[in-house]
Amino acid sequence: MKKVLLTTTALVMTAGVASAEITFSGVGEAGFYRTGKVKAAAAVAGTQNSVSISSDVWTKATTVTTASTSTTIATEYEDVQNAKADLAIAQYNLDNGFTQAATRSTTERTTVAQTILAETDVAEKQAALEAAEATYALHKGTAAVAAKKAGDMQAYSGYDFNVAASASADNGMTFAFGFDMGAGHIADQDDDRAMDAQAGTIAADEVTIGYNGYTIKIGDDLIDDLYDDTQNGDVSLGGSFGDLTFEIVTDLDKDIAAADPSMTAATSSKGKVWNPAVAAVWNPTSYSIGYSMGDMSFGMQGTDHDDWGNSAAKYALTYQVLPSLSATLSSDNVGTYKDIGKLSATYTVSDAMSITASVKDDKDHALNTNTGGKQSQDMSIAYSAGAMSATIASDESSNWWVNAKYDLGGGATAFTTFDHTEFLVAGVNFKF
Repeated sequence: MKKVLLTTTALVMTAGVASAEITFSGVGEAGFYRTGKVKAAAAVAGTQNSVSISSDVWTKATTVTTASTSTTIATEYEDVQNAKADLAIAQYNLDNGFTQAATRSTTERTTVAQTILAETDVAEKQAALEAAEATYALHKGTAAVAAKKAGDMQAYSGYDFNVAASASADNGMTFAFGFDMGAGHIADQDDDRAMDAQAGTIAADEVTIGYNGYTIKIGDDLIDDLYDDTQNGDVSLGGSFGDLTFEIVTDLDKDIAAADPSMTAATSSKGKVWNPAVAAVWNPTSYSIGYSMGDMSFGMQGTDHDDWGNSAAKYALTYQVLPSLSATLSSDNVGTYKDIGKLSATYTVSDAMSITASVKDDKDHALNTNTGGKQSQDMSIAYSAGAMSATIASDESSNWWVNAKYDLGGGATAFTTFDHTEFLVAGVNFKF
């Protein structure tokens, strides 16, 4: 199968621009698949009867709200949402010169005394939120799950088409932009084991500007947060200083506080009527730092607002112990949750085989989704010989999956993926 690459070059487009190039690429895929089975599971109530919170936090929390002691998880979830709203209101009042005190008029502007009251209110509401989140996390159980058989085999096809445009100026500055489109499905062959739907509409990409070793990206909500892919930014700057690399991503929009349902046009700032349905929206600034020195490399990513509005960071330290053995120690503070540490190692058995294993200290962690809260333990074996390659992997000693590929040449690959749920996909994809 012949690989196709279309390139258009304009010798002169505008003054100062040396050249421009447009490339077309993508992947097409077709095959057969079936969805995996789901085991029935009864609802499991939370087993924690108490929470471990510092006396200082608990005291502050109980001065403004009654800490959650209910074992009804729905009630505790509501407590968390209410605490978030209370904190957002307190922060809004501080930023706009109002206080929560009932004896204060909302038309009074900020004074030193009012500022102190407002700052105290924010601190107390933050403590209340931490207490509610801790209670919810430790009391949380699991919902009932109905059994479902593996699906029938069905045919599928799909494509992902990409267009990339780039240009370079006489002063050495480069510009790049792209977009993609697609339809149908393409198999996700890694540990997600799913059929990814391809967007039918044209999706814009950020503009990338490079100059003298630095890269700037600009695009409204098009740049991934460096700590958490569920969030996005508008502008990023990246570059390097010797062996040190860095990148910063920021969102230019302001955070949106959760609405205060008690506010009206008469009491809210600038006559704005607050809608109780408005939820808080975080627009974070995130960063990434990397450094390498000999056999050792270090990486760190962080954000000032994770999905819960808290600052969070994670790091990884990798050491090449032997030519055939490398080890990585990493940790993620997961915002206000308990830190999660991870140790992983990769051993290259031969040119054809390598083994990777890892373990996390996340047993019974609030964010652990493993059955019974078991500690995460993953292992995978990768094998490659000639046109054939395969990966066999498992986690927590109960979930496993296999992905096998055969290179047909010319950009085409035949593959199959199946796992412990009886999910199965087999097909062929080709790159162009």
